[in-house]
Amino acid sequence: MLPSPVLSFTIPSIHDNTPLECRIYHPTCLTPTAVSQLADWHKKAAIVAHPYAPLGGSYDDPVVDLVAGTILKQGFIVGTFNFRGAGSSKGRTSWQSKAEQNDYISFIGFVVYYISLLSIPPISPKPIEQPHFTRSEPEFHDLTPVPSQALPPPHTRNDSRYLSPTLSLSSGTARKETQNAQNLEPRLLLAGYSYGALVTSCLPAILTSMLAPFQNPQPGSAHAEIRLRAECLARQQNQIIDTQISSLLQAYRHRRGRSQQINDMLSSPRSRKTSGGVRMGGEEDLRRASHDSHLSRHSFSMETRETVRRSVDRVRSITRSSRFSPKRHNSHGSFGSSHMSKGNGSDPSIDQEPYDEGNKFPDEKTVKEIPGIAQDLKMAYLLVSPLQGWINNLATMFSLKSHRERDLLGENDMKFTVDPTLALFGDDDIFVGVKKLRAWVEKLENAAGEDVTFRHREVSGAGHFWHDHDAVKVLLEEVRAFVATL
Repeated sequence: MLPSPVLSFTIPSIHDNTPLECRIYHPTCLTPTAVSQLADWHKKAAIVAHPYAPLGGSYDDPVVDLVAGTILKQGFIVGTFNFRGAGSSKGRTSWQSKAEQNDYISFIGFVVYYISLLSIPPISPKPIEQPHFTRSEPEFHDLTPVPSQALPPPHTRNDSRYLSPTLSLSSGTARKETQNAQNLEPRLLLAGYSYGALVTSCLPAILTSMLAPFQNPQPGSAHAEIRLRAECLARQQNQIIDTQISSLLQAYRHRRGRSQQINDMLSSPRSRKTSGGVRMGGEEDLRRASHDSHLSRHSFSMETRETVRRSVDRVRSITRSSRFSPKRHNSHGSFGSSHMSKGNGSDPSIDQEPYDEGNKFPDEKTVKEIPGIAQDLKMAYLLVSPLQGWINNLATMFSLKSHRERDLLGENDMKFTVDPTLALFGDDDIFVGVKKLRAWVEKLENAAGEDVTFRHREVSGAGHFWHDHDAVKVLLEEVRAFVATL
């Protein structure tokens, strides 16, 4: 289950400025409440898209909640959003999904710039050192599952990680070292369930092509407003994270100093054994202001409606009113933070101009290009109950392609053979026949060849809506195992 979002806001769609509801969730390393939760964050983020809006799909969908919550526990920032026509997002669902693709790209632009500017202060030395066990130590426990309880491996070619349901200690150690090296790389995971998976499949394969319009946007455009919101909210969260971690470290050092004084007084091993000692970390309950809020999940997590309104007025005063689209004035523009201090360090990607007490800017505020914004960002994809087959024709029903050409692997699907991809579907899907899904999977595996990047799992007894409890367990275990490799 997902916790309350750290941020709830809206952005304009680059398609037609339609306001879209968005949420951002932070992992525990960015929202620590104890020193034991302090850890490095390696610029990992995921976006999970929801099912078809006319059938009730939104970012509150139970399957979206389960999948996003599982990814969040793996140390990823997770973002969810409502397509046009879903929830309180404006507009209506389109026929060809082109508008929804641009909705998705709008949120991709926000997330990429947000995580690029989000940072946590270095934590050195680490407050908590984890013990290292060997086989000779009595504390060592073999947690390898018995064969009867292990989950069957996903279908894949030449993937040594799934050749056996159990792993030896040596092979497990080697795999862990490889995964540790991979886990240091920044990663953007694009995920979708049902219709969200269809839209994910239609996205361009090259991330830089999607981000190019965001690099030097025209002032007042949707691209520029998304950049401004991402950068403002990132600076705001940097302040909160820094304050939170500093408070935890200060409390930890104070407790550690007291425990050292007590240890000096306890000279005998017997007295140390019988003493309960001082617990270091875990008692602190220094929650973020956003978590203490009792506002509705639909409200901005750190601001009242009045401060949101004042913040919106500030954003709109940034650009001259003549350059704004009329639709932009209905975007609920919760720009982010009226709590930002005027003494904050300026961000190199924004031209800062002084402002008076009336929040009137003498000049427009423009965003600058950030060279290499996605240069080191690796991609990955997660598709849950993908709508392949006849529903997939919604995206191409007005194209000039023949039926034979549509049956071929599309260029957008080719990205699944290049970047790590996991597809999960049931054999009892009411919308797409399992034979069509198997044929689609076979085409992707043939295209991938020796490079094992695409994997899939056909879950027995699972339907499109994942109501079966055992099927849900398999779903979440597969998501957890896949994300752990990224």
